[in-house]
Amino acid sequence: MKEKNMECPKCGYNNDSEALYCNLCHEVFKRASDYNEPSSFYEPYRAEKKHWKKWLGFDVTLTLLIIVGLGLWGYKFMEKKKTESYKTIASDTVLPLEGNDTEFSDMFSDLIKFNKKISYPSYEVEHFIVYGKKEDEVKALGQKMELYADMPVKIGIGDFGFWQKGKVHVYIHNTSRDYQKITGRSSQTSGYSIFKARSIHSYWDTEYLFEAVIPHELCHLILHEFMKNKAIPKWIDEGFATFVETRYCQAYNLEYQRLLDIIKQGKYFPLKALDNTDITKGKEIENIHLWYVQTLSIVTYLLDKYGSDKFFRNFLTNLRDGKNLDDSLSAAYSPDITCIGDLEQKWLEYIRANKQTW
Repeated sequence: MKEKNMECPKCGYNNDSEALYCNLCHEVFKRASDYNEPSSFYEPYRAEKKHWKKWLGFDVTLTLLIIVGLGLWGYKFMEKKKTESYKTIASDTVLPLEGNDTEFSDMFSDLIKFNKKISYPSYEVEHFIVYGKKEDEVKALGQKMELYADMPVKIGIGDFGFWQKGKVHVYIHNTSRDYQKITGRSSQTSGYSIFKARSIHSYWDTEYLFEAVIPHELCHLILHEFMKNKAIPKWIDEGFATFVETRYCQAYNLEYQRLLDIIKQGKYFPLKALDNTDITKGKEIENIHLWYVQTLSIVTYLLDKYGSDKFFRNFLTNLRDGKNLDDSLSAAYSPDITCIGDLEQKWLEYIRANKQTW
């Protein structure tokens, strides 16, 4: 149990040592902008940074030999991988493809080639093409998915031509293992969106596939096209996708409320550190969930307090046009919020005084 040694200067209540405000009278102990380093709670999730200066003291010749050796080994390794990556998927054999949100395998970007290799039956509707080996389930899912065709307007972005660019390809793999091997994602994920290929990947027995996973991943695609595939802070990307998910699925709402109560008690990631947080490093699944609920709560605060017009047309449009995060926040929310430190302070005050619901 943590020691309680943060005495409130206002009422004298003894709080946890990491508390940012008094849990009795809500006096704020420290402004978010005063943070220079993340708290100890954040440390296990700190994204590793490369310290190039450490290399300066090494012998140049030795360094070059190491680089050349690694280059030759990497080349041979990649050549071997190329020959392996064209196996046909079966129940125990899957494509060892790898990809991420911005850089992905050529197999993903060339959907014709990819579809030929996986050999999934498909079902096409007006806005989606759904792929999977369970033909009846694929057809039923495709018909239901047309309910999401109005998502750009429904979530507040508006009609910016998303569907004019083509249909969204939705791949439902047989098992979690197939999904992980094909996409390169971890077992902690149940959905994956590939922006430039306008495709979504998941698997059949994941929880709330239609109600939660698909709208979450579709929102990622819509948001990134609105942003013209410019870089988006992770907390905005995931927070907004989770916010949209709650509009279609209320199954996790009680759990979100429980985690929000923990955040209110002072256990959360500093906002300046949110995008330097590698949540896949965490061994405690609750802390990973805390990260997602915190991003959900921040986005909910901005939308509830200031509306979708400022969020999309001012805040995100300025980010898309090249302004940094602080300038984009200031352009949309000044004088209330002029930087990420202000946002943290206002958000904390808001969740203490108001009940957020999803």
